[in-house]
Amino acid sequence: MSTTQEKEPVAPGAAHRMLPWGKNLSTVQRDWVLFASLTFCFSFGFAVYNGIFQNFIREVLQVSPSQLGVLESLREVPGLLTAFIAGTLVAFAEPRLAGLALMVCALGIGATGTAGNYWTLVAINVFWSTGFHLWSSVSPAITLSLAGGREGGRHLGRMSAVGSIAVLVALGSARLFKEYLSYKVLFLIAGATIGVAAVVAFMLSAHAASGERQPIILRRDYSLYYILTFLEGCRRQIFSTFASYVLILVYNTPVQTMLSLAFLNASLGVIAAPTVGRLVDRFGERRMLTLYYVLIACVFAGYAFFRDVRLLYALFVTDSVLFSFSMGITVFLNRIVRQGELTPSLAMGTTMNHVAAVIMPVLGGVLWKALDDYRIPFWIGFGVVFLSMMAVQRIPAPRASTLPHEQAHDRVR
Repeated sequence: MSTTQEKEPVAPGAAHRMLPWGKNLSTVQRDWVLFASLTFCFSFGFAVYNGIFQNFIREVLQVSPSQLGVLESLREVPGLLTAFIAGTLVAFAEPRLAGLALMVCALGIGATGTAGNYWTLVAINVFWSTGFHLWSSVSPAITLSLAGGREGGRHLGRMSAVGSIAVLVALGSARLFKEYLSYKVLFLIAGATIGVAAVVAFMLSAHAASGERQPIILRRDYSLYYILTFLEGCRRQIFSTFASYVLILVYNTPVQTMLSLAFLNASLGVIAAPTVGRLVDRFGERRMLTLYYVLIACVFAGYAFFRDVRLLYALFVTDSVLFSFSMGITVFLNRIVRQGELTPSLAMGTTMNHVAAVIMPVLGGVLWKALDDYRIPFWIGFGVVFLSMMAVQRIPAPRASTLPHEQAHDRVR
């Protein structure tokens, strides 16, 4: 390890010294702890929700594949409005915006278990989705702001690893207590934990904000980022909507097995996310995203070809591990974005992402039902991945890595 990365003796008053980009070291350290804590709480609650939701709608509400497609599409509608919602709330600093978003998410997820019919479920999902998508665009902006513009991939990977640890704890708990707790109680626990994350978000300092920002940003300079997020929305929505549902509906996978798969996904994510983040910083976004899409193409083709459920389990886990590579898209934006435009640009990216997310679940569900073939959505996904691979080649090569010569700025390893 380079000597420039070794910790120096702490001098008197060092806890209050200023970082090169004008932030107080002790305050940034405190914000990292708070942000890691709220990331853990949110990821815990959302993992409990995700771990039981598909089985809940199948076992309790008997939701069909076509209804699932409509539900997913309507739930993604708030994602289309993320840029406009964030622009409307431009007076709120990112930590306050995060707290508001997480509170909305907490209330909706906590109420999911009370849904007695399909359309009530849809209404609840659209409500909490509004907060979720706003949080999704603000979270990486807070991470990169605290990082001070350095080693963005490493810091994004580290926060992803914190989330994966939370998912491990959540799914282990859900699997252990599922026999003793009803779906309604589990959804309430999920909502309450996300509510704690909302409270912690309000405790973050101004250092977690990016400063004055524009209400809405749509620039030609960022067009490649918009294209990549749109295509990633297509491919991710296809897999997240139909991969688990195929296992449940076609192969009759029980909730305990689904929770075990999610637990394995999170276990591997603890290792994969920080490693991928460092590799993105070292080798650049273009190389890592190219590798990502080559491997994801194999996953989609495998889901369409294979009939052995054990192989499908392996592909299900592989997709989850590979998802860490998509942080390269955010790192690419952070490299090219102008001062004060990161949060609104991420919000616009979320909107672009969800143009696809609204269309793909309905299209996939309708084609599955019309052709009576669950493989159709995965062939569509394969085509989307091919387009993504072509688009990634337009990413300009980054400057030579300076990481070995940079001083660690937040003292967190």
